[in-house]
Amino acid sequence: MKLKDFIDLPFTCHLFIGIIIRVALIVYGDIHDKVYDVPYTDVDYKVFTDAARHVAKGLSPYKRHTYRYSPLIAYFLVPNITVGKNCGKLLFSVFDILVTVAVKSLVEYQLGSKKKSTKNIPVYCALFWLYNPLSIGISTRGNADSVPCFFIILSILFLQTDIVKSNFKYVLSGILLGISIHLRLYPLAFSFPMYLSLGEYKINRRTSIKDGIISLLPNVKQITLATSCVVTLVLLTVGMYRLYGYEFLFETYIYHLFRKDTRHNFSVLFYYSYLTMDQLAFDIVKVLAQIFECIILFVGSLAFGTNPKTLPFALFFQAVVLVAYNSVMTSQYFIWFLSLLPLVVHNFRLKPANALFLTFIWVFAQAAWLFYAYLLEFKCRQVFILIWLKSVVFFCANIYVLGQLVKSYSPSYAFGEILASNEKVK
Repeated sequence: MKLKDFIDLPFTCHLFIGIIIRVALIVYGDIHDKVYDVPYTDVDYKVFTDAARHVAKGLSPYKRHTYRYSPLIAYFLVPNITVGKNCGKLLFSVFDILVTVAVKSLVEYQLGSKKKSTKNIPVYCALFWLYNPLSIGISTRGNADSVPCFFIILSILFLQTDIVKSNFKYVLSGILLGISIHLRLYPLAFSFPMYLSLGEYKINRRTSIKDGIISLLPNVKQITLATSCVVTLVLLTVGMYRLYGYEFLFETYIYHLFRKDTRHNFSVLFYYSYLTMDQLAFDIVKVLAQIFECIILFVGSLAFGTNPKTLPFALFFQAVVLVAYNSVMTSQYFIWFLSLLPLVVHNFRLKPANALFLTFIWVFAQAAWLFYAYLLEFKCRQVFILIWLKSVVFFCANIYVLGQLVKSYSPSYAFGEILASNEKVK
């Protein structure tokens, strides 16, 4: 079967194949873990399972050392204790598949066209996630990031489509965004561009100060989105606090503000964190990095978040910046932006050769880091400096690739199909 024939299979067939691949890898993971030194199962999955064991006994999930997630994840994995150890991996893979369906639906509404030339684009974008090796690996290894990713995309889907009529869709969007923030803090950055996308800004050089201020005042849509998001987040936080007290707040949220990881960390600040691990003084380096990160996020929100058509790219842009500039970066973090990439992949004016080149740069820089990390962790080689240099290279690769994608971004491109059809009409 040719590649084009495979791609053109019915979407349900692709979903079935995607499910089979994920189930096969879950089965393979059990065998791999027994044979090889480097386990297939993510270490966090064992943490989730232990926390679920405590929850099943009516105890706090935080009795499991290093469990630093929402208690909801532990609740989700109770079947690991009562049914079988792979239930959590199956659940995360289900959310992985649901992300595929949500991506297809959202891109269909983005294009807003039933032309023959563009009808397959939503499927192509969905397959970009369904067969992504990283997305497959993350969920089948037992990482939970596919769960907040699904809620984020579903939030965008309600926000930008008419699946639900009236202002109630903004309520649903806010609720889903609040849930995703509760599960993972990073979607908090998405709330600003999502809020901006609902405004009507008509500010130019001739606009008076009074009219400019009035145009910046929140409208009903923005208030509805913000209120539902905040109320959802507060209710979940208060509910979990009542169950588990300050321990919940510290382990789930506060810890991550001061977190320093010296293992499995791609961040450019990896070696600095290693050298200052036992220092309790005010960390000016990390603060400055976060200030620059916030400035870039703010500018990106203003550049791409004020237009509903460019909102998905604004969120993708922010996710890349959040990951690249974070003081902690592990492989699971890549899912933050890889889950949003299918929403905008059809908007890049890139030749296939250029796209492959950018992919190679990103993958090669990551593989080089992983090689030296393997030497450190499994061969006990003192290669901290080399790992740090590879972290610098990987940071530069992330920024370069993002810069090229910004330059090539064109909201109306759609793999060139919309432009081509318009030229034919002319």
